[in-house]
Order: sequence, then C-alpha cells, then structure tokens
Amino acid sequence: MRAVQFHDGEFTLADVPELPPLGAGQLRIDVMACGICGSDLSVSKDPCRFVDVIDAARYPLATFDHERPVVLGHEYAGVVAEIGPGVADFAVGDRVAGLGIVTDTSTGIPKIIGYSNTYHGGFGDQIVVDAVWVRHVPAGLSFEHAALAEPLHVGELHMQRSGLTVADSALVIGCGTIGLGAIVAAKARGAHTVIASEPSPKRRELAVKMGADIVVDPAVDDPIELWNRMVADGHNEESAGGGGILIAYECSGRKGMLDMLLRNLPYDSRIQVLAAPFADETIIPVIGQLRRIAINFGHGPTERGYEIVLERLARGEIDADAIITGRVDLDGVADAFAALRAPDDHVKIMVLPRGSAQD
Repeated sequence: MRAVQFHDGEFTLADVPELPPLGAGQLRIDVMACGICGSDLSVSKDPCRFVDVIDAARYPLATFDHERPVVLGHEYAGVVAEIGPGVADFAVGDRVAGLGIVTDTSTGIPKIIGYSNTYHGGFGDQIVVDAVWVRHVPAGLSFEHAALAEPLHVGELHMQRSGLTVADSALVIGCGTIGLGAIVAAKARGAHTVIASEPSPKRRELAVKMGADIVVDPAVDDPIELWNRMVADGHNEESAGGGGILIAYECSGRKGMLDMLLRNLPYDSRIQVLAAPFADETIIPVIGQLRRIAINFGHGPTERGYEIVLERLARGEIDADAIITGRVDLDGVADAFAALRAPDDHVKIMVLPRGSAQD
C-alpha cells in the first residue's frame, strides 16, 4: 500500500508493508481524509524526545522505535473496506470516523495508529482500528468535517473534566484546533464569559467564529490583567450572571506557560491542561499551593465527548470550513508539516490520500 513514511527527519511517499490481518472486533478502513495533529508535529520535530517522554510516562499506546519508519496520522475519516470477526455494527462501504486506536494482535497492547511501526496511520491508503472506537459518519457530513471530530473532541472532554459551571468563566490559551474545540465546548456549556488568547491574527479570527466573547493578542493585552479589570468593574458578580471562578484552559503547549499561570491567575483559579510541551518544565509548587490553584492534566469523568462533537458538526454548529485551512495529497505531506511549523497561515491541514475526499 502507498503511504508517507517518516524516518530520519524526512517524509517519503513509498510502498510500505501491508497492515496486519484483522483481529476480532477490528476494521480495515480506506482513508479519505486525515488531519495533521500537533502530536504529529512533535514527532517530526524530535522523534527521539517524543519517544523518551512517552517511555518516561510508561504510556504504551504511543511508544515506537524511532529508528524505524512510521506512518503518522490518527485524525481520520473513511470507508470500511473489511470487517473482522465479531463485528456486527458495521458493513463494508460504511462511512466512518473515530479514534485511531487498535489492539496489536501480536501483543494484545492497544496502540494509537501512527505511533507504531506496524499499524500505520492515516497518511496512507488504509488503516486498521478497533471497531469499538469507530462511529458512523452522519448523513450529509463530509469526510473532511468528520475528521475534525477527533481533535475538537479534546476540548469537549477537558471541558467536562474541568467541572465548568454557568457561573464560571473560561480563559482559553492558544487557538489551534484543540483551543477552538475548548471555546465551542465552553460556550455550549453556558460559561459566563469565554476569553481567548492567541498571538496569530488568523486564529484570533477563528476564535471569534467559534463563539469566544473576548479575543486578545497577548502581546498587546494580558488576558489575566483584562479579567482582573473586568472583575473590578463588577463583571463577575452574581447579579451579572457570574460569581464563579476563572478556569484557564492551556491549549498552547508553550514551555513556561504553567509557571506563568501559577504566578498570575487569581487566587482559587483552576488550570486545565489540554496541550503540554515535551520539554522539561520548571514550576515552584508552593506558589500554586499558596494561591490555591488546582492543576488538572486530564483527570475526571467524561461522557460521549466524541459523539457530542460529531453531532455538533453534523448540525452545522461548528464552522468546519473555517478551521480547515489547507488540503494536500500524499505528495504534499512534507510541505504541509513545514507550513504548520509557522502557524500564522494555517490551523488544520487535511491530508487526502486519494487526492480528494470523494464524499
């Protein structure tokens, strides 16, 4: 099968080994669209560091041999090409999307497709995934838009985990796809005020389209100082519909952001970490303790996060076309990664293995 391999710092379109035979409960899917994720960018920048951090976390879902080729990509949508034993909810020809997770039949260990030397990701003709993580694409929803459900649902999951109430306000830091998903989720859950902080003009425009109440360039106006001024003016009083806390949703993944937030957020705030750097991070824990600031890296219950976002996309509640800022075929993957390293022009680039999504 054809796929784009990443190896030794280079992307190469090649004929790659076929995927393993289907195990029980698995699907083989023809990929129609697959988004480039921030984690894929992290691999391409420094695969050795990526694997070292994954190993340090003892997280087997994303560990691989970085000295051997991988085919990245897990934000997929496509068509079922083959069903494995025991699959009852899908048939060949079904339009599907979902989470890119597969159980390695040789080890029994779940893997994220693309972060495996055996189970290729979506920057190629086909993938194999466990059917339990797959959903039918609603009628009328394009493959490209359906592929957005995976990154956007991260915001929904973390919004649920953060315990946001209608009295609370959200500060979303970084307006890539995950940050935009957090804005959508905060507005859907009735947050008192949603502030978005983003240096890129294009992404600030998208934050407005996703429903942010206030959007700032942090180089011009510090969003925490802005919030403090609003509180001083009575914006967070119960009589104004507020009275809750400020929850910072860290979606930038920038080194030093946690330390800055601990030092500057109002007392009794919370930090919900959606994107984090792979670099070492230094904080002084007692600062957070003295300021009574809680940090949540992803703990807490969730319910139907992916399905909720897929349904919002199908109802047209999210401007999906605005989020997709570029499309490439397999020949263009290397250039797409280069473009995403300078994020002023792009948010989400879709890889279309067949040249078009063929909806």
